[in-house]
Amino acid sequence: MNDVLVRCDMSVSVDGFVCGLEARQPPFVDDRFHRVTGWQFGDETAQAMVAERLEQAGAYVLGRRMYDSAGEHWSVESPYRKDVFIVTHRAAEDIRLADGTVFHFATDGVPAAIAAAKQACEPGKKVHVSGGASVIQQALAADLIDELHLHVAPVLIGQGTRLFDNLPDRLTELEPDTVVQTPGMTHLSFRINHAQKG
Repeated sequence: MNDVLVRCDMSVSVDGFVCGLEARQPPFVDDRFHRVTGWQFGDETAQAMVAERLEQAGAYVLGRRMYDSAGEHWSVESPYRKDVFIVTHRAAEDIRLADGTVFHFATDGVPAAIAAAKQACEPGKKVHVSGGASVIQQALAADLIDELHLHVAPVLIGQGTRLFDNLPDRLTELEPDTVVQTPGMTHLSFRINHAQKG
């Protein structure tokens, strides 16, 4: 289980926001969120990046707000088709979809959800921590992320939800992996060096 890598993919603005102020209320998305995430429906390069991400995934971890924001869209099918662990304070029975997705409602926190996702992974696959920002912050704070993939939109949002708030006062070294430019986006990949903390 310990050799299962944990990957985080997140779309952000240049000033580090994942959404604007309006997304703090239901349905937890706004036009600024759509501005930074819309690249996924773009050209062939973007489509290939999304397909590669889905192919690598063995299980997912995401927050309750992200799950709730999808609403009825995920009641019949989801983009995941794997085990998905929803970090929440509200216990619920598993939800199984015909497409192979199983939503598990994890009430013991982010580290426990990631541990459960690792157990659910097929050999050679990765756990994908897909958001929202709070779940990613908690995973980073607990030093549980191995790969960080940032999809940067050339826009300043100004106010809203920042991806890198609420982190410990420590230096975390990132090892650059790849930089890919697609129309309107810059995609940055890093490995997190767990040995170098300060």
